[in-house]
Amino acid sequence: MTTFKKLTTFNNLSPTLALQLFQVMRLGSAVLTGILLAKSGLPTAEIGAWEMLLYLGTTFTFFWVNGLLQGIAPVYSKLDETARKSFIFNQFLLFFGIATALFLLLFLGEQWIAPALTGLPEVPHFKLFALYLLLNLPTFPVEYFYLLKERPRSIVAWGAVTFGLHILALIVPIQMGFGLEGSITALVVLSGLKFVWTAGLALRFGRVGFDKKIILSYLIFCAPLMLSNVVSNLMLLFDNWLVGWHFGDPAVFAVYRYGAREFPLATALVGALGVAMIPLLTGSPAEGLEALKVKSRRLMHWLFPLTIILLCISKPLFPLVFNQDFAASAGLFNIYLLTLASRVLLPASIVLSKGDSRSIFWVSVAELCVKFVLGFVFIHFWGLPGLAFSVVLSYWVEKLGLIWILEQKHGVRTSDWLDWKWYLGYGVALLGGYWVSLGL
Repeated sequence: MTTFKKLTTFNNLSPTLALQLFQVMRLGSAVLTGILLAKSGLPTAEIGAWEMLLYLGTTFTFFWVNGLLQGIAPVYSKLDETARKSFIFNQFLLFFGIATALFLLLFLGEQWIAPALTGLPEVPHFKLFALYLLLNLPTFPVEYFYLLKERPRSIVAWGAVTFGLHILALIVPIQMGFGLEGSITALVVLSGLKFVWTAGLALRFGRVGFDKKIILSYLIFCAPLMLSNVVSNLMLLFDNWLVGWHFGDPAVFAVYRYGAREFPLATALVGALGVAMIPLLTGSPAEGLEALKVKSRRLMHWLFPLTIILLCISKPLFPLVFNQDFAASAGLFNIYLLTLASRVLLPASIVLSKGDSRSIFWVSVAELCVKFVLGFVFIHFWGLPGLAFSVVLSYWVEKLGLIWILEQKHGVRTSDWLDWKWYLGYGVALLGGYWVSLGL
């Protein structure tokens, strides 16, 4: 009840809770657009084309976008007020510069990029989607700008407006008969408006001027994080490529993409908590560890029961929510729900607070190697379910590796930040729920 009151009391909204709500809206909009696309009457192959565009966009953006975003709060907190203003403006310049370079690469390299990464001779609306990325990518730091300025209500408002308009821009043109091309065109217009707003914030919160020193120090700090995300992105790229290579069917690719999803609420809340805890873990380690323990336990009380319920209802729910073509996606989704057991563990936030970003990179390399081996073997013997299980197992390589580093290198005991009794109890219940779902 206390948590519910916090969620409904807008005036008492904390930056941490606001960022969690923002992530819920981000992932919730992705799920809702998937449902609406499935119900829109578009052929499954056309939906698969949209999923391939998203996959290509993620492939070229995930590593540097997430790496740079992860570095915003730690770098900003160490600067004085004048340098902070310069940092905000130069951070926007950096995002826009990288987005421009990426646009040129995609626009000029379509003929070899699309076949190499999808196995298809071409992907519809590729150039138009590249323009969408050019305008949309520089807007990603907006919620962090509001976070740094301690404006939680602005974070929630930004999320509600932009994700709501995103859904409308994607679905309304299809319903009006303009097809997928009309939807992407509408997204380009929307991203242009978001870009103008982001530039205005950079001018308002920042100080105009190119600062080479700040950009270089920011890039140096984020480099291991970006490399770690490169490895994570290679895992995503590998799975999508492996499905295309093994089956060679856009419809099967769409079934896989719709099933290969974690519980959006879990990834949103856990991810936002991990980001929000880094400043406290850096400034007050003991207090931060205790706060992480309490808040992660609180999330377990919500996420594990909800996930177990999803395990039991997903099979009849998928054909109703999407359509009968995606019924096979439910089994894959149930396997991906098992990743919650590793997702709720947040050793990476503690490692980052210690300034040990290199360890995160090397652990991610080990995770990638395990994923490659398991992916090839499992898809050969068990098809798409096998590939999904390879993801679940490889995630544990990362978590256990970082926990070992915290214990051995930094002297941080796992019991200092994790409530073992609740965690083990919920883990057993999650496995039991999956076992029950197999018989449904």
